Amino acid sequence: MVYFIFKSRSEFRNSRKNILIFFFRLLSIIAFILTWSYFIFLCLLHFKTNNNSLQNLSKQQGQTCRIQSPESIKIDYNNIYWQRFQSSNGTFFFYNAFYDDRTLNGALSTIRILSMIDRISPIKIYCRIWFSNISNSIITLADYHYIWSQQWGNYEDKILQPFLINCPFPRQKHLQPYFVSLFEKDCTEITNNLQIINNRPLNKNKQSFAVCVKGLEFLHDDLSIRLIEWIELLNILGVKKIFFYEFDIHPNMSKVLQYYQNETKLVHVQKLSLPGSQPNSPLERKKYLQQKIIHRRQNEIIPYNDCYYKNIYLYDYIVLLDIDEIIIPLQHLNWLDMIYDLEKYFANINQSYDALSARHIYFLDNLDENNNTIQSNLSIVPSYLHMLTHIYRSFNYTKSGSYIKSFFHTERILAVHNHYPLICFSKCQTREINVTLAHLQHYRKDCVYLLQKSCQNDHRLNRIRDTNIWRFKNSLIQRTSLLLRKLNFLR
Repeated sequence: MVYFIFKSRSEFRNSRKNILIFFFRLLSIIAFILTWSYFIFLCLLHFKTNNNSLQNLSKQQGQTCRIQSPESIKIDYNNIYWQRFQSSNGTFFFYNAFYDDRTLNGALSTIRILSMIDRISPIKIYCRIWFSNISNSIITLADYHYIWSQQWGNYEDKILQPFLINCPFPRQKHLQPYFVSLFEKDCTEITNNLQIINNRPLNKNKQSFAVCVKGLEFLHDDLSIRLIEWIELLNILGVKKIFFYEFDIHPNMSKVLQYYQNETKLVHVQKLSLPGSQPNSPLERKKYLQQKIIHRRQNEIIPYNDCYYKNIYLYDYIVLLDIDEIIIPLQHLNWLDMIYDLEKYFANINQSYDALSARHIYFLDNLDENNNTIQSNLSIVPSYLHMLTHIYRSFNYTKSGSYIKSFFHTERILAVHNHYPLICFSKCQTREINVTLAHLQHYRKDCVYLLQKSCQNDHRLNRIRDTNIWRFKNSLIQRTSLLLRKLNFLR
């Protein structure tokens, strides 16, 4: 029965080596059959309900048709960055789609779609996934993650709500998902088609840190010098790339970002727009975002998570920061050494985490009693470097867990918020970094609105001198001065 594997009967009888080869090949065939049997079983198990639902839809309509691949000219674009899908109960706006096959997904891979929907509880919809290397497509039932909290406000229909739409399908290395469309009923024309983003490096090696910045809206404010100081300090601390989302900014700030993007590759800039009927002309949008605070917060969820998912395969940690705040290590010279020690510490006490958070402390304007003292003691600090010349801070940290910023682990989180993870593969665990190791320095004119009543007593009157940032001053002064002259901001 098995002689066909060998050249002759005598070779089989006389060679132990050939017997081992035979059994090895036999085991390989068995393993191959079992693997594909398991894959077929998963497909049948996962798609049985979906296929039955689709068949029932067709029967109800008296049709036997199937959905065709969408034509590009029939895509419903809300604006240049958003596609629209009108369902029987609510309007969907799609921003980007991502391929997620991280280990914690288990046996399934998932296409995750960032969207805004004008319903609290969206209706049942389906995903159709096309692949670049096979002609067939897969239809699967979508599920939702609500990327907001009822307690934060705007929890009502007809207001655009941030959602993560998930399209699961069996994990197979040979499948390369390329496009995804969403629809409600079989035999209806599809009017959306999102290319699936899969930013996986060929060597599969991750870098350490990337920083993401929400949509910049500085139409008339020129913060170009402060922006350079902030970017250079992040780079000194070990940040490999900074991803900016941009509405409209001052020409000088645009000049700075374009330099970093084109010349140093330290920065990437992505233009941004608002979905639906929200305004996108610069002046109207600026007014809208200033007056509609909760709407603005809900819209910010999209670029935060877009940046996170674009980099889950590229960086170990993602940090969401505004350009007036920075996490300063107090016992280390860079983030990498600090995080390495924290990883060892939590491993030794057998505690896992999804994010590491830094406590928030104010460095408000006009906290120093005599600014001349600073200049006389350190005349080499240029007055135009905002962070280096603001060395008085509040003695009191804001409440633990409030206004924090976090290092988000890219293997463990499904959705992020400005301050902490919202949804994780299991219950989210955020560990607080001890204030002796690091804190978040926030440079503002005054406290945020919610702290206005307590700001004077808690943060302005109780102040101390903090020169930890001066450990980086020599390199920071050299770098910023060089670039300011190169861009003709200094003569």
